[in-house]
Amino acid sequence: MRSMIRNVVAGVVVAGSWGIGVAAAQAKGVELNGFAGLYAPTDDQGLQGTKTAVRKGSLAFGGRLTYWTGKTVGVEFTGGFTPARLSVASNAGTFPRSTHLTFGSAKLLFNLTPGSKLLGVAIGGGVAGLHSGKSLVDATKSKTDVGGVGGLIVRLHLGENVALRGDFEDYVYNGNFGLGSKFTQDLMVSGGLSIKF
Repeated sequence: MRSMIRNVVAGVVVAGSWGIGVAAAQAKGVELNGFAGLYAPTDDQGLQGTKTAVRKGSLAFGGRLTYWTGKTVGVEFTGGFTPARLSVASNAGTFPRSTHLTFGSAKLLFNLTPGSKLLGVAIGGGVAGLHSGKSLVDATKSKTDVGGVGGLIVRLHLGENVALRGDFEDYVYNGNFGLGSKFTQDLMVSGGLSIKF
């Protein structure tokens, strides 16, 4: 009888361990997300030579590649582009132009709702790079800034491997827009479809 109980207990332990391993394996995976949204500077004042320049919110688009190591932790890489529009005022009038901003980041993500099958909420942070093809100060020169990024992610699961995803991100760096280098924050709100493999 004791031998049979031991065998049953051992069987339950093995089955449970196998089940946990399968669940963990199912939680792992690669997630691809295409997005579009609004890239908005919080500090919009600048100078182009002696001319006043104002940075404006612009459409942004790009993609994200996320690797989930399990139900809770993931690593994500983002790449995107925005025209980063601005207007420059001079005696001759006001004219628009763009700085052609390419941005990228690498983040560590933490899933705050690992047990939810309908709604997923995660936070993340990491390093970011922002490259202006035509800097605000001088349209003939490019400029690259390195800083940090933090964000909030909300996913509404439409199926086992498909979700609607919304992101709110805050890019922080020391930017110089003709008024001297200073702490700058640019915000991005975006949404798109996320597919997990």
